[in-house]
Amino acid sequence: MEPIESNQVGNARGWLIGELSRLVEIPVQTIRYYERLDLLLKPKRTQQGYRLYSTDALERLLFIQGIKAFGLSLDEIKQMLDLQAAHTIPYATFKLMVQLKIENLDLQIQELMTQRQAISQRLDLIAESLPDRDIPNLELTENPLLNLIGTSNSIDLEKTQRDRHLFGDRSQEVLYMYSVGKRNFALIDLISAKLNGANLSFADFTNAKLMLAHMCEVSMVETKLVGANLAGALMNEACLQKADFTDALLIGADLSGADLEDANFTAANLGGVNFTGANLRGVNFSDAIVIGADFTDTDVPP
Repeated sequence: MEPIESNQVGNARGWLIGELSRLVEIPVQTIRYYERLDLLLKPKRTQQGYRLYSTDALERLLFIQGIKAFGLSLDEIKQMLDLQAAHTIPYATFKLMVQLKIENLDLQIQELMTQRQAISQRLDLIAESLPDRDIPNLELTENPLLNLIGTSNSIDLEKTQRDRHLFGDRSQEVLYMYSVGKRNFALIDLISAKLNGANLSFADFTNAKLMLAHMCEVSMVETKLVGANLAGALMNEACLQKADFTDALLIGADLSGADLEDANFTAANLGGVNFTGANLRGVNFSDAIVIGADFTDTDVPP
């Protein structure tokens, strides 16, 4: 749609609010709301008092729509618009804001996973005592479901108190959870964890934070480490057969002497990784970054 030109407003050009709304597919009420938040400059008025929006308003609305797709708030968007009004292109500000948004989402996901696990454990405690159908009872004098719920609450409280005593750090908690059958540790934060000699085979550590972790002689056969951050991790002499490191970050990690037979490093960043003496038979290095990696005494260097 071309900007309108009206004899009644002289040489002024622009869009009436309804036309602008249709053009950018944003409700009129939302455009007015953005005005009140100073996300849009105050528009000119026609002689009849109608708002007349310029190309600047169109560009700002398109900018707001695009930035909102990254999950940023209107306050954050206003900061970038203010920078642009001061003749500064907010490249770094935008990048930092989105990175912080992603980190906050990761924390929320982890909290939701913890909450889900707690709810699941509560249900498991009483699931066998719950019938598969609702049962009418005209002579009901007490609520048996309430009694069951109370039982699960008291048992969980005892478990929480016991866990606080048992677990000195997150590493011990992970080892305990693995020992009782938990295998999903996606997105977990294990920075600088002490897991030397642990058995974590067949577990899922997708997108986990394992920077600077001590994992010497760990057993992680067929463990999923897709997108995990293992920068600076110590994994020498580890058993990592068929482990999946797709898109993982391993800059500066020590994998010397590790058994990596049939492991998958597709698109992983292996800059400066120490593979000295590692077993690399059948390893997939497709699209991996291996700049500065040390393959001394390896069987099959890429």
